[in-house]
Amino acid sequence: MADDTLILAADTSTRHCTVAVCRCSEPDTCSVMAQISVDQRNLHAERLMDAMQTVLSVCEHALADMDCLAVSIGPGSFTGLRVGAAAWKGLAFALDLPLVAVPTLDAMSVLNTVPEGVVIPMIDARMDEVFAAAYRFHGGEREKLTSDRVCTVETMLAEDYAAEHPLLVLGDGAHRYAARIQALAPHACFAPPPCGVPRADAVAREGYALMRTGAETRAAMAAPRYLRASQAEQARAQRMAESSADAALHRASAHD
Repeated sequence: MADDTLILAADTSTRHCTVAVCRCSEPDTCSVMAQISVDQRNLHAERLMDAMQTVLSVCEHALADMDCLAVSIGPGSFTGLRVGAAAWKGLAFALDLPLVAVPTLDAMSVLNTVPEGVVIPMIDARMDEVFAAAYRFHGGEREKLTSDRVCTVETMLAEDYAAEHPLLVLGDGAHRYAARIQALAPHACFAPPPCGVPRADAVAREGYALMRTGAETRAAMAAPRYLRASQAEQARAQRMAESSADAALHRASAHD
């Protein structure tokens, strides 16, 4: 790996569109050369490439100067994740660049500097649930305590780590269900809303760390992680199940 690695990173996992160019070097230093983060209300398809051109212009670099691409792969917004993954895969193929797929919650866990304690990023998953994972920091080192989950905050806070101090929760899911979280864990600290918004520079840092440990960088292998079917897919499955049940009932009636 080169001494300095220029990474173009993006996160489209929520309603925010964020793109950054970072210069990363060993051991784990990533400086932000330019970054844009805008609440696009999920208009990622219309705004992502414009945001990319803006950050490249600000840092006076071209796509041809990039050494690597990094993109968040979820969990999060189904449409946003598809747009981000498709755009960055297209760039990777066109430019013959490595592409690192970065789990969104892993990147969110380092949005706030926490040398000690448990951190739980939560993304609003609707349907009374959050996308979440728990991480313990000790001496600045991070340990992932759970897999990525889609569940209620009650389920997420039902395990022993939720009783540890300090406990930091962040993300739009944490703020949507703040009252319920406080009832379950009164000692929990809430990161201010701006400090819980996914950022592309965190995706770049995570991507660089993954690349250094030999993670997969083939663009063809990068794919969003949804954790559950979209509402449209669930509704379609429900209609199919109801249709099958009606057909079975009709056949049973015909034999009577």
